[in-house]
Amino acid sequence: MNVKSHLEKIARLELLRARLDPLQDFELWFWAGMTAGTHAVNAALHLASITSSDDAFPMQPGVYLVPQTDGTLRATFCEPGDVLHVGRPKIEAPVPEDIASMMHLMETIEQYRDPCVREGLEPSAAIVEECDAALLRCLQLLNDRLHEVAHEY
Repeated sequence: MNVKSHLEKIARLELLRARLDPLQDFELWFWAGMTAGTHAVNAALHLASITSSDDAFPMQPGVYLVPQTDGTLRATFCEPGDVLHVGRPKIEAPVPEDIASMMHLMETIEQYRDPCVREGLEPSAAIVEECDAALLRCLQLLNDRLHEVAHEY
């Protein structure tokens, strides 16, 4: 996906999160935040020219759905484009400090995926606060990078 598409998805996911109660709707709130953060990491990786911003949608590490001229999508092996989650696929190129921080923040969020969404750990206000703070910082780092790129032209 391209940077503009990632930014549009982040905006829609943030609007959704704002309508949800973080504790009562934790699973939806959490997935929307985790997905928004992943889009932020992908946009930052594209802006840094580390990954491809082609219109190819990740299915598995290294396998992307690529639009065809007839409007269909075809599974194709490709160079790294969008990551599914931080570390899937692993980015082999050097990553700038701000993007490395974004990835670490996403790991902070994702540490609660299995316990709270799959294993029955009841989410607490502290978990919500930690996830929300990590996502907000991740989005702030993306905005900082977007601001820097805008000044390069």
